Amino acid sequence: MDYKYIGIDGIDGCGKTTIINLLKDYLEKNKYKVFVKKEPDPLKDKISEIISKPHEENLDYGVTLALLFTADRQIQNLKVKEMINKGYIVLSDRTIYSTFSYQSLYEGFDVNWLKEISKYIIRPDITFILDLDPEIALSRIEERKKEKTYYERIEFLRKVRENFLRLKEIFPDDKIIYINANKKPEDILNEIINYL
Repeated sequence: MDYKYIGIDGIDGCGKTTIINLLKDYLEKNKYKVFVKKEPDPLKDKISEIISKPHEENLDYGVTLALLFTADRQIQNLKVKEMINKGYIVLSDRTIYSTFSYQSLYEGFDVNWLKEISKYIIRPDITFILDLDPEIALSRIEERKKEKTYYERIEFLRKVRENFLRLKEIFPDDKIIYINANKKPEDILNEIINYL
């Protein structure tokens, strides 16, 4: 397989984790070694402390979260490189593109600054954005019966979705594929497999 680092991304509730698990099973059945990473991970507690509560969508919070997510990815870069060098395919549940879609909504946020501080982050060889209507995503989130984060609000998710759909303007050379996520997980998996 040409792709050693595969990202799955999209708004909250679009089915990322489900698809990651299905793709992992598929690849392992086809004799590939697979390593799954989730974002955020090493700094998850600090990030969750902020996004689990209402907060102002101002530059201070936007920059703080962007720095925390970027630091989290930089720490994970070490593991990504290690696993790729060991012959694993790395699957990432969320990617750098999430920060460009979420934190860039904060008032006064500078996307060029984010590109600069993110320049050493390894971007996936290919990323699948699971595109879903925010109302459907929110109903899925509510079915989980877990406490919602501050991000899991309809008006916010609508704006985040718009940013995900504009990613190719920011990263014209990156391999970003949009997948309609309002389908059965097995159908989404098959569509992804066709690209791989």
